[in-house]
Amino acid sequence: MDRKLGYVFERFPAFTQTFCAREISELYRQGATPPVYSIRRPTEARPANIPLENIPVYYLPDTNSLEFKIRTKLASSQLKALWSGSGDLRDKGRFREAAYLGAKLKKAQVSHVHVHFAGLAARTAWWIKRLFGITYSFTGHANDIFCPKPDQRVGLGDLIREASFVVVVSDFGANWLRRGFPESAHKIHRVYNGLDLSAFKSALSATKPVRLLSIGRLIEKKGFKFLIEACRLLRSYEFPFVCQIVGDGPEHARLEELIQQYQLSDVVRLMGPLPQTELVEIFAQSSIFVFPAIHDSSGDTDNLPTVLIEAMASSLPIVTTEVAGIPEIVQHHENGILVPEKDPSQLANAIRLTAGNAALLERFGRASRRIAEQKFALQNTVGDLKRLFAEFHLRV
Repeated sequence: MDRKLGYVFERFPAFTQTFCAREISELYRQGATPPVYSIRRPTEARPANIPLENIPVYYLPDTNSLEFKIRTKLASSQLKALWSGSGDLRDKGRFREAAYLGAKLKKAQVSHVHVHFAGLAARTAWWIKRLFGITYSFTGHANDIFCPKPDQRVGLGDLIREASFVVVVSDFGANWLRRGFPESAHKIHRVYNGLDLSAFKSALSATKPVRLLSIGRLIEKKGFKFLIEACRLLRSYEFPFVCQIVGDGPEHARLEELIQQYQLSDVVRLMGPLPQTELVEIFAQSSIFVFPAIHDSSGDTDNLPTVLIEAMASSLPIVTTEVAGIPEIVQHHENGILVPEKDPSQLANAIRLTAGNAALLERFGRASRRIAEQKFALQNTVGDLKRLFAEFHLRV
């Protein structure tokens, strides 16, 4: 017998989780209409150019509101025998959210919820299952599965063990979890995040000077420090280029200082964050997409960065590092060049090799678009997800 599926998010929709909005929008476009619940209201801009207007989202009341306190106090008193009593206030918060939301899900006859990230919403779903018997699954991404917080009352192992199934967005990530949790290996599935490829224009890579582009939050694991150091080497080789780095984050001041120190301000520019419409244009005006991802000081890394897929959809050659799931989509000397992480010299040499050969630029660019079409067309990736839901008799 089919069971009704719902989605639960920590915050929806959120600009930094555009892939979640794409997934929901495409599900609805394909005729699947799972109800969407968000524990918190988004505090950032909505993703642009994704049709969400006709998708209702149910938001929990503010946890400080009288309604939430009254309802969860009553529910908590009725369900207190199931409360772990761990003393962890975060755990108590998830328990109260589950007590409130579980009742709403029961009323809506939702019997299974799917969650993105092994984080707050997944822990709330864990409690919903414990309190109401409503099953759950989740999609794991990067930091949430590579660097789980060790002090959580409900940890990654608990989430995987109790989940009906787990989706991971790369083969690398799926194999990582299978090795770490072999008893649950059978329930771990890879489904790529997809893109609406029609939204992207083909880049004209053979531009002079060479236009390098990189996009991401300005944080350590993106490796922008090493890109700036590679740009210093390119300048010393008298290689003509400009480099644009799009994004914002806590390393902005440090990276700007490095640019000034190396006297690169005329060729390297921190652009700040840009909306998706402007990103499409900047992709199309670039020659090479450079993504110098690293393992940061905590061991965290990207998994399968969406921005790489966007660059490939724009027919851009890629220069990037051999980190996590990146080699699944950037195939060495087919659509780009892979180099070791934290090595600005090899990064600079790969840029020079690619840019110095017009035929190579064109061949890499064509291959990028072909791989994007084969693996990351949104209608296909969401179709894969729907088939997985159907295997577990979930009605969408």
